Order: sequence, then structure tokens, then C-alpha cells
Amino acid sequence: MNASEKEALYQEAEATVIQHFKQKFELDVVITSKELLPEMAVSQIGLKGHVKDHEDQSFGISYDYKKKVTKNLVISPEIEEVMMAKGHDPYDK
Repeated sequence: MNASEKEALYQEAEATVIQHFKQKFELDVVITSKELLPEMAVSQIGLKGHVKDHEDQSFGISYDYKKKVTKNLVISPEIEEVMMAKGHDPYDK
């Protein structure tokens, strides 16, 4: 995969994750890091971030760029509390 293909996947993953948090949890998030996971094992990008203006409300999530889905959500207790207060169960599939 060349650099421009990789950058396009990063942009797609970031936009998808931001939209996912906005639609599912009513949260505006900032992506702070992106990493292409080993291609021979999985077709995923790992992303980390936090709720806008609340760095303690952090998360990690994967984006499967072949299936175009988010998966493997990991959240801090602080963001979990905010999600639950808004009436959203972060563990509901």
C-alpha cells in the first residue's frame, strides 16, 4: 500500500469514527492517533481519541476498512459515565 492509499484510508477511518460517535452516542470527538494494523493479519486501522474539550474522556476503536465497520471499542470510565448519562449503553451491540 502506498502513502496516498494509506492517507485515504486514514481519512475514511477518522470520518467514520467521528460520525459513529456523533450518531450513536451524541458526542463530538477528536482523533489523536491512527495506526494501520499489520495488513497480513487484519484489514484494520486502530484509532485513539477523546471527547472534544475533555481529554479525560478517552477511547480506542478499530475501523475495518474492507468491511467498512467500526469494532473493538475501548473506553475510559469517564466517557462511559457520559454515555450512560445520555441514555446510551456503550456495550449494546
